[in-house]
Amino acid sequence: MSSNRKGALLVILAGACWGSISIYINYLSAAGLGTMQISFLRQMLSVMVFSLVILVRDRSKFRIELKDLWIIMLCGLINGVLFNFLYFYTIINSRASIAVVLLYTSPVFVMILARLFFGEKFTRAKLAALVLTVIGCVFVTGVIGEGYTPPAVAILTGVLTGLAYALNNILTSAAVKKNDPETVTMYTLLFSFLFLIPFSGGASLVEKCVAEPMIIAVAFIMCLVTGVLAQFVFSKGLGLIESGKAAIYGASEPIVGALVGIFVFREESNFLKILGIVLVIAAILIINSDKTSTD
Repeated sequence: MSSNRKGALLVILAGACWGSISIYINYLSAAGLGTMQISFLRQMLSVMVFSLVILVRDRSKFRIELKDLWIIMLCGLINGVLFNFLYFYTIINSRASIAVVLLYTSPVFVMILARLFFGEKFTRAKLAALVLTVIGCVFVTGVIGEGYTPPAVAILTGVLTGLAYALNNILTSAAVKKNDPETVTMYTLLFSFLFLIPFSGGASLVEKCVAEPMIIAVAFIMCLVTGVLAQFVFSKGLGLIESGKAAIYGASEPIVGALVGIFVFREESNFLKILGIVLVIAAILIINSDKTSTD
């Protein structure tokens, strides 16, 4: 398998893992946890698991170039705190579907930033895939036809969520060019966890976990799927393909999110949602066939 296809599959897998997160968030939220407490548990358990894996497999992965540490610290800050705050704020103050649509303004930011920092080219295939992705995500989330207008602040935080996602994409790309993806993943999770400590609720979180032990079990599964696995394969994939292409492949997230909503939460399925899924898949196929840039 070529590095391009392998990288594409890894980023698609990461998006699929992230797309399943609503299953865990809904349970943990119903159990009384706040959004930042959920994020804290996810990052804490993820860094514990991933550190243990590296400790057993290859301790050399703990070594990192100190001059690159600031990049990974920024990844941790953006991924752990900034992104979660903006994304959850948008969900709470508008709708989850609106938040997902605004999040997927991120490919626009990624392609602009990748052009500025890495000199990645704009191609017709990229632009066509970008348009299909944005339209597809709008259809998948069911925004059209509902007659709902979100608050202006929620629109702003939603767009900023896309920018935060794009920045994390670019910074991770820079980090994995000089360091092993496992090392980048471990330290990103570590700094995310450290930055989230002030928002964890401390004693309140402990009380809730003691009162309802299933919280830890669900959070642990969430950390394995949406934390450890997703972050690792995303970092690995970014080491093999361009950031701009990765942003399109990551659109597998809203597809999985929509399918989870339909099959798990019994949300309504209609023609536009199915069309949206088809458009996003078409975008992925187009960008995968783009041979005008190197990978």
